[in-house]
Amino acid sequence: MENGTSSSLASLFFPPGAPKQFIKGLPLDHERLDELEAEAAVNAYLPDFAPKVLWRTQAGGWLLVAFQGVTATPWAWFAESSDHLEPIAAVLRELSACPAPETLVRTAWDRWGDYCDPADEHLLSGDRLVHSDPAASNFMIGENNRVWLTDWAWAMRGPEWIDAALWGMRLVLDGWQTPEQAAHWARSIPAFAGAPREAVRVLTEAEARSLEAWQTYGMTELDETITAARAWAAHWS
Repeated sequence: MENGTSSSLASLFFPPGAPKQFIKGLPLDHERLDELEAEAAVNAYLPDFAPKVLWRTQAGGWLLVAFQGVTATPWAWFAESSDHLEPIAAVLRELSACPAPETLVRTAWDRWGDYCDPADEHLLSGDRLVHSDPAASNFMIGENNRVWLTDWAWAMRGPEWIDAALWGMRLVLDGWQTPEQAAHWARSIPAFAGAPREAVRVLTEAEARSLEAWQTYGMTELDETITAARAWAAHWS
C-alpha cells in the first residue's frame, strides 16, 4: 500500500474464491507491535463502519492480522466543498454515542495528560469509544458514500466530543479549511456542540504541544501539522 507508516507489511490479498483481505503485519520484536495487537483486540467491539478482523496468526517471527477488504477511495476529501464531509460527520455522530468496552483501558488522559495541567484531568475523562486519529487517510469512501473508518490502533476511552475536536484540526490540515469553517463542521456533531469550551481549549492546546514535542524528539515533516494544530488551538483559546 502507498499510504501508512505503522506496519512493515500492509497489502491487499486476493485469495482464490474468497473476498479480498487487507493484511497488516509486524515482526514480533518491532517497537510498535503493541499497536497492532491493540487494533486487533478492540476490533470486536467496533461499529459496523470499521472493517472487521477476519483472522490473526503468528508465523515466521511475524504477527499478521487480516481485515475485511473494502472497495473504496484510498482516503477522504476534506475540502470545505467536499461531499464526503456530511457522511463522515454522520459516522462521527454515531461514534460519539458508542460506549468504550471494558477491555479498553487506554484513556485520553494517558495520551494527552503530559501536555496538560494536572488539574484539567476531569475535562478529558469519559467512557466513550474514541478513535483519536480522524485523519483523511483513515477514512475511506465506498459506494453510495458509505464511510469506512480504519486504523484503530490508538483507540481509547474518553469524552464523546474528542474525535470531533480532532477532526476539526484535520479539516484545517488535510482540507485546507479555515478554523471557522472547520468549527462549523465540528459543531454539526452534537457531542461537540455541547462540549465545554474550556475542555476543547485544553485538548486542542495539548494536541499542539504533543506534536511540537514529537518534532523536538526528532520526528520529521511535522511543520504543516503543527501549523494547523496551532491555528485550531488558537481558535479555542
